Amino acid sequence: MNMKWLLLLFPLAITYYTYTYGRWALKNGYKRGGIGVLVLAAFVLALAVYALFVRQEF
Repeated sequence: MNMKWLLLLFPLAITYYTYTYGRWALKNGYKRGGIGVLVLAAFVLALAVYALFVRQEF
Protein backbone atom coordinates (compact mmCIF):
# COMPACT_ATOMS: atom_id res chain seq x y z
CA MET A 1 0.00 0.00 0.00
CA ASN A 2 1.27 3.42 -0.93
CA MET A 3 2.28 5.60 2.03
CA LYS A 4 0.25 8.56 0.73
CA TRP A 5 -2.98 6.57 0.96
CA LEU A 6 -2.09 5.51 4.49
CA LEU A 7 -1.48 9.13 5.47
CA LEU A 8 -4.87 10.05 4.03
CA LEU A 9 -6.72 7.78 6.49
CA PHE A 10 -6.46 10.24 9.40
CA PRO A 11 -7.93 13.23 7.50
CA LEU A 12 -10.63 10.92 6.11
CA ALA A 13 -11.62 9.90 9.62
CA ILE A 14 -11.76 13.53 10.74
CA THR A 15 -13.79 14.48 7.68
CA TYR A 16 -16.27 11.66 8.24
CA TYR A 17 -16.76 12.61 11.90
CA THR A 18 -17.17 16.29 11.02
CA TYR A 19 -19.57 15.48 8.17
CA THR A 20 -21.81 13.39 10.42
CA TYR A 21 -21.96 16.22 12.95
CA GLY A 22 -22.81 18.74 10.23
CA ARG A 23 -25.55 16.49 8.90
CA TRP A 24 -26.95 16.10 12.43
CA ALA A 25 -26.85 19.87 12.95
CA LEU A 26 -28.75 20.51 9.73
CA LYS A 27 -31.33 17.90 10.63
CA ASN A 28 -31.92 19.54 14.01
CA GLY A 29 -32.38 23.05 12.65
CA TYR A 30 -28.89 24.49 13.17
CA LYS A 31 -28.62 25.67 9.58
CA ARG A 32 -25.71 28.12 9.85
CA GLY A 33 -23.60 25.84 12.05
CA GLY A 34 -24.34 22.77 9.95
CA ILE A 35 -23.33 24.46 6.72
CA GLY A 36 -20.19 25.86 8.34
CA VAL A 37 -19.16 22.46 9.62
CA LEU A 38 -19.76 20.84 6.23
CA VAL A 39 -17.62 23.51 4.56
CA LEU A 40 -14.92 22.87 7.15
CA ALA A 41 -15.05 19.12 6.46
CA ALA A 42 -14.69 19.70 2.71
CA PHE A 43 -11.79 22.09 3.31
CA VAL A 44 -9.94 19.59 5.51
CA LEU A 45 -10.29 16.84 2.92
CA ALA A 46 -9.32 19.10 0.02
CA LEU A 47 -6.27 20.40 1.87
CA ALA A 48 -5.13 16.87 2.74
CA VAL A 49 -5.53 15.65 -0.85
CA TYR A 50 -3.69 18.71 -2.14
CA ALA A 51 -0.83 18.30 0.32
CA LEU A 52 -0.40 14.61 -0.39
CA PHE A 53 -1.03 14.28 -4.12
CA VAL A 54 -0.84 17.63 -5.93
CA ARG A 55 1.86 19.69 -4.21
CA GLN A 56 5.36 19.07 -5.48
CA GLU A 57 7.99 17.95 -3.03
CA PHE A 58 11.22 19.81 -2.45
